[in-house]
Amino acid sequence: MLFLLLLALGLAIFGLTAYVMSWPLVATQLRDRHPQDRPLLGATLFSPQAYGWFLRCAWRSSADQHLRFLALPGSVAAWAIAIGSSCAALLLLLRMTGVLV
Repeated sequence: MLFLLLLALGLAIFGLTAYVMSWPLVATQLRDRHPQDRPLLGATLFSPQAYGWFLRCAWRSSADQHLRFLALPGSVAAWAIAIGSSCAALLLLLRMTGVLV
C-alpha cells in the first residue's frame, strides 16, 4: 500500500517537474513564432488554460514541428500530474475508509 502511494506521488512529482521545465519552452516558441496562439496558454505557468491546453494536446493542430517536439513532454507531464495525483488521492481515500489496511 505504501509503495503504491509513493509510486503515485513520485509520478505526480515527475509530472510537475517536467511540466515546469517544458512550459517556458513552449511559451517562448508560441511567443516567437505563433503570437496569435500565445494567449491560449494563459499568463502564468499554473494557469488552468495552460494545463488544459497540454491535457487536450491542442498543440497537435499546429503545423509547426518544433512546437510539437517541445509540447509533447509537457503533455506527458500534464497527464502524469493528473494520473499520479488521482491515484494518490484514491489510495489515501481507500486507506482512510478502511478498505485498504
